[in-house]
Amino acid sequence: MMIVRRNRLVVRALAALALAVVSPAWANAPSYVGSEACAECHGDKSEKIRNSIHSKMIRDATIPGNVHGNLSAPKAPTMADITHVIGGWYKEESYIKKEGETWTVTNFEWNPITQKYANDKPLRDWLVKCAGCHTTGYDPATKKFAELNIGCEACHGPGGDHINSTLKADITIDKTMEGCGHCHIRAESAETADFPAKTFNFPIGYQLGKPETLQYIPEPPTATASFLPDQFTSKRHRQQMLDIKNSKHYPNITCIKCHDPHDSGILTVHDTALPAGVYGVKIWDNSNGTFKYSAWDGDGLKKPKEEVCLTCHSSVSEHHAHYFTPAAEAAKVTCTDCHMPDIINVDATTLRGPLSPHTFRVLRPETSMKLGPDAMPNSCTYRCHQDKGTDKTARALWAASYLSPKLETLPLAFSEPFKVRLHGVRNFTYSVETSSDLKAWTPLGTPQKVPVSGLLDVPDPDSLATPYRFYRALEK
Repeated sequence: MMIVRRNRLVVRALAALALAVVSPAWANAPSYVGSEACAECHGDKSEKIRNSIHSKMIRDATIPGNVHGNLSAPKAPTMADITHVIGGWYKEESYIKKEGETWTVTNFEWNPITQKYANDKPLRDWLVKCAGCHTTGYDPATKKFAELNIGCEACHGPGGDHINSTLKADITIDKTMEGCGHCHIRAESAETADFPAKTFNFPIGYQLGKPETLQYIPEPPTATASFLPDQFTSKRHRQQMLDIKNSKHYPNITCIKCHDPHDSGILTVHDTALPAGVYGVKIWDNSNGTFKYSAWDGDGLKKPKEEVCLTCHSSVSEHHAHYFTPAAEAAKVTCTDCHMPDIINVDATTLRGPLSPHTFRVLRPETSMKLGPDAMPNSCTYRCHQDKGTDKTARALWAASYLSPKLETLPLAFSEPFKVRLHGVRNFTYSVETSSDLKAWTPLGTPQKVPVSGLLDVPDPDSLATPYRFYRALEK
């Protein structure tokens, strides 16, 4: 054992020495060394990164299998039109034409949901519009980067000092929400001393481990292409940070509470049909001329999705609000089915989307009816309960009937005050209020949580004071 260990140390020392000869700057100041150098000592974590979408966001178009779009389809580019591929796992696959130091996002775009090409997209400078989040070590001053795609140093900072010393003190371990959020965000750059606002289509200047340095101009919630009509729920990818800032989790619960950063984004590719319960979209296998499914099946969560929420929310009942019928009690419904429904980039065939919003709010059927069920999905009937009505409106009404509180009065005797009985969702909190004129409303005590019975009796000691008395219940 001692001989093996010494040999390993010698190999690492020689590797570091050889790297130092190639790049003597490493001995003086932190510099980027590349993910392969990190793999020398951190092989297990590096292998996970290589298998994740982080290392596959920009791909060489000449390598078989890297183009997911069907190049035989109408409006498809030719190999002379493109050099690199962007995305394609979740929604669109775009294409780059690299000529010298110029990286241009072309006018071609493949939609894996509709299986169609567009060839009328605006041309974009990839180094200004995309590169900050699709590379490692991007420098806005020079528009150059150290490594294509997201490598180890995108999250840990330059590894030059660390690879020589192997000390943890010489590498950054950023566990903040902003550490992930500076890329998982749809925002433009804020004004800096060197650049006017909105110069880049991504934040610049973030310093790992210093959340206060993340400055940006967010996509406004009124942007219909990016948000649902409720103006806080995302309907596009790359917006998790904006969602989380609208949630009760921010800033105390960070991404790594649920996700392992090295495992996150690991994708599996299924040869034929999408297995039940797996998120994914169709991709075209150009090598074999068949469809496959690209799937993110929950790898990267620190626990199975059935358990990850219960790490903190341990007191929540197993079925929570999904208990109204025996079938509902028997259904295998998880917290994420209601609080993170897969509504982003939904495939019309599978009725599943590859991504979920991260506000962690249930999308209520009442909101669907208010904002329009065709535009505003809900957690109950968007892909589940499709048999509960002939259209989305009818299905939303059906779901709302279960969740809406109902009231009845319980007079004890002719001369005694009323009690108001609330029929509500167990474990939900309601405020029962009263009014004599339907204008001014007064709470009957403090809001209360409905017990397991689903019934909550609230006394109204002043019910005999006026000839008319009205009541309502508001969910809190």
